[in-house]
Amino acid sequence: MLSKWYTTAMKSTGKPNDPLGRFALSIFWINGLLLRNGDRLTRSIGQSSARWQVLGRVGYQPQTVAQIARDMGHARQSVQRVADVLAKEGLVVYRENLANRRSPLLELTPHGADILRTIYSLNEEWTRHMMTKLNPEQLDVVADALEEIAHIMEADEQQISQHETRKEERL
Repeated sequence: MLSKWYTTAMKSTGKPNDPLGRFALSIFWINGLLLRNGDRLTRSIGQSSARWQVLGRVGYQPQTVAQIARDMGHARQSVQRVADVLAKEGLVVYRENLANRRSPLLELTPHGADILRTIYSLNEEWTRHMMTKLNPEQLDVVADALEEIAHIMEADEQQISQHETRKEERL
């Protein structure tokens, strides 16, 4: 069943004529579904998708708020707000960053690691459920295509940024 937003958007504007437009709308739709599902999964333990994303990043390795924001494509301020709440709750701590003293590293606490393990356990149940309805080979193909598109878009973004920087330097 299509979400109300998606079907409303398609009725009011029509299906995009270009493949990139349709792709973008589909990504927005699935992103919303993933975030809502993450919120549903984590609600019982007082967490959210936003918190899960930050915990997951620092569970991998300590990082600065700026690194997390850049990697996730979020505003630094929004990640900072989530990180501060997680720190206040004792799930993460700020540690000195020898590479940049003005930008501390965010690190998972033992309590934060326990919460993250619980989230991953809840997610495993949902994954098992969803995989009874999805084709693993098809998901791999889609994931490969998404990664390729992401690399193309990142390279294009970098090229545009460099061009704009050179243009500003000439002014």
